[in-house]
Amino acid sequence: MRNTLLFIGMALVGALAIVLVVWTTDSTTAFRVWYWLAAIPALCILSAVLGYWIPRHAWRWGVAPLLGQWMWEVLPSGTQIGTGNLGPFAQMVVFAEYALTAVLCIAAAEIAAYLSRRAGRADR
Repeated sequence: MRNTLLFIGMALVGALAIVLVVWTTDSTTAFRVWYWLAAIPALCILSAVLGYWIPRHAWRWGVAPLLGQWMWEVLPSGTQIGTGNLGPFAQMVVFAEYALTAVLCIAAAEIAAYLSRRAGRADR
C-alpha cells in the first residue's frame, strides 16, 4: 500500500512540475529551458531518492512522474493536446515524448538503487 501511495504521489509531483513550468513561462523556448533545466533534474533527484530508499523495482520511481505529466496533457485541462482532428495520434506522440524523457529519471533511480544495495541497505 505504501508503494502504491508513493507511486501516485510521484505521479502528482510530475503533473505539478509540468503545471508550474507551463504556468510560469510564456513562450515555447522558455518552456523548454525551464523544463529541461529545472523540472527534469528535480524529478531525477526525487526518483533517485526514492530509488535509494526503496531499491526494489526502482524503475517505477522514474516512470511515475512522467506518467503524471502525460496524464495532465491527456486530461481536458491539459494545454498541449486535446481531442482535435489528430485525436489519439497526437496523444501517442506526446506519450512517446514523455517516455523518452523518462529514461533519465529511470537511470537516476536505478543508479541510486544500485548504490543502496552496495551500501548493504535492506530491500524494503
